Amino acid sequence: MINNKITDLNVLLQTLDYINEAVSITDIEDRIIFVNNAFLELYGYTLDEVTNRTFDFVGSEKNNPELMHSIIQSTIDGGWEGRLYNITKSKKEILIHLKTFSITDRYGQVFLVGITTDITKDVQKDAKLKEAQDRYKNIFLELNDAVYESTLDGKFIEMNPAGVEILGLESASDAAEISISEKFYKSPQDRQLFIDQLKENGFVRNFEIHFTNLRGENITGLNSANLVKNSHDQYIIRGIVRDITDIKENENKLKSVVKELEELNIKLHNLNASKDKFFSIISHDLRSPFSSIFSFSEFLKDDINELTKEETALFAEKIYEAAQNVFALLENLLTWSRIQSGKMKYEPAHFSINSRINQIIKLFEHIAANKKITLSNKMSGNTIAFADEDMISSVLQNLISNALKFTSADDEVFITNNNHTDRLEILVNDTGIGIKPEDIDKLFRIDVNHSTYGTNQEKGSGLGLILCKEMVEKNNGTIAVESKFGKGTTFKITLPRDETLSN
Repeated sequence: MINNKITDLNVLLQTLDYINEAVSITDIEDRIIFVNNAFLELYGYTLDEVTNRTFDFVGSEKNNPELMHSIIQSTIDGGWEGRLYNITKSKKEILIHLKTFSITDRYGQVFLVGITTDITKDVQKDAKLKEAQDRYKNIFLELNDAVYESTLDGKFIEMNPAGVEILGLESASDAAEISISEKFYKSPQDRQLFIDQLKENGFVRNFEIHFTNLRGENITGLNSANLVKNSHDQYIIRGIVRDITDIKENENKLKSVVKELEELNIKLHNLNASKDKFFSIISHDLRSPFSSIFSFSEFLKDDINELTKEETALFAEKIYEAAQNVFALLENLLTWSRIQSGKMKYEPAHFSINSRINQIIKLFEHIAANKKITLSNKMSGNTIAFADEDMISSVLQNLISNALKFTSADDEVFITNNNHTDRLEILVNDTGIGIKPEDIDKLFRIDVNHSTYGTNQEKGSGLGLILCKEMVEKNNGTIAVESKFGKGTTFKITLPRDETLSN
């Protein structure tokens, strides 16, 4: 008899292992006596890890503590059923449905049985389904498209508020009086084509229609419809008309914006590439004078006692010239960076270009005299411009300096002007060595290393002309160059005369 009871118990426990629900049996103190395979699989533990443990180890802080303390007593009193959060061995939080009841053996010992079902996915599905239902309900209520039902012969049955608005009706009941063939289609043939497609395929998508609503507005719409049976087993049309009048206009605007953005993106890409090349060139230009400084200073350091006074003076002069070149380059770089970052002050006002030219000529008189170059101001008439005086002075100073650099003895550098009603044209002319035709396109470009030596072997970085272009354009002006190799060069600057043109 005992063996039979043991056999029956084993059969029962083995049967529980084939149940999909997680089954647990605990004593009155909630210590686990038995769990089936579904329980172990759900929580990720082994049998040894859970046996004789209370259920606290799978509990979640999300559960109400008072509720948790009441479950055992409720189970003893008749059973408990509800939802709880549990934690698996891998720390994954799950939502379970737990049903408990108690059993008493022949000796009066009470055991608590729990049947657990993982409802995490079901609840998530329900939540998503409800969310989707709410979302689609709101979409329908807020839909701006005309939703309608109609008969095959062209009479409206029902219409949503958006449809009433698009048609220019007073109410949905007015739609019953409208002939769809006359209102929604250019010709009866278009309507028939729509019906033929609908009968053949059971649906029509994006059939373009043109009509004038009751407010006299011309509407372009896309009609999408399905052929369905109503509750009376009659075929009707259920469709949506989307007003694409504004969309078509916006599409054209969008295409224009996209094209502009694509062009801007290309320009930005090219600008970044140019700047990368520019900094590569600048690093090269910085290395050269520093090499001279290092070389000559090394001679002075190592051989100062062996060098003659003339040699020492020569080396010192070379170091000074290299340092001047570095300083000039760094000053130009600082100016360029201030322009690029927008930190350079821009304060346009009316001022006399002629007066500024005279001041700049005084700065360069000694250089011109040393090179035996005639430097003169030949401007005449109205030379008032509207621009930032400091910026334009820097530009003119740079251009005159360049002209002197590339002009030989007994040649001439002179400044002239052409007066126009709205703009002033300033010309910095020289009769110097000129520029080769193939080099003219290299000027004003930061991605090309174009640096040449002057008639007295003066060294430049080529950055000066880039700064000139930046500052002239900042002042709503233009800069251009004309040159004949061996004959001379003319740089032309145009500036606005008044604030209106500057803006």
